[in-house]
Amino acid sequence: MSEPKERLTRLIDLATQDVPENRRLLALDLCDLLLDWPAHYPANMREPFEALLEKTVRGIDEDTRRALAQKLGGRSETPLALLNEFYFDTPAETRDAIVLRNALLDGTAAATAMQNQTTDVAALIATARGKPQSEFAEAFAALLGIERTTAQHILGDHSARALAVACKGAHLGRATFSALALLTEAGAAMEEIHQRLSTFDGVPLTGAERLLHYWRTRHAA
Repeated sequence: MSEPKERLTRLIDLATQDVPENRRLLALDLCDLLLDWPAHYPANMREPFEALLEKTVRGIDEDTRRALAQKLGGRSETPLALLNEFYFDTPAETRDAIVLRNALLDGTAAATAMQNQTTDVAALIATARGKPQSEFAEAFAALLGIERTTAQHILGDHSARALAVACKGAHLGRATFSALALLTEAGAAMEEIHQRLSTFDGVPLTGAERLLHYWRTRHAA
């Protein structure tokens, strides 16, 4: 049996056995394949493997996700959808680069996808003020149309970069972002508060719209 056929057979076997360890091994094997793409494999074959990896990493442990994100995050050939999936597994500078790649993507802005989305800002701020963060995450997720785990990651980002992306992408405005940034990080030092509040202006609008649209699409799926 030839090496390419053996490799594909192993990937198929792992993909059809839906257990945690097999998902982890499948993700690792897919990552290795994409990083060392065989010269005799057609370039157009990469897309289904990239899509399978994007789906597979959603069901693996955080340590493995971070390891894969470290390998793929700085590669120019890594597709944007996969980078978006790894957003919360990467360091701050890589997150900024991911938002920028969303902003530079060719095509129409994601604002058209936001037209039917509305957010009750007053209810959002009232909930942030009156509820513990665990309960606020659920309300935040519902109001923005994203998964609860995504909302928890956003609110757990002490730099407020992810919150700035979510707020700017949802067209909530700087005042709303500032209120949420203060309410969700009570007790922070003044220097840290200043750094949190300053993140909003550095986020490109189109990049924020597209990344939020990705989070919402993932939730819908």
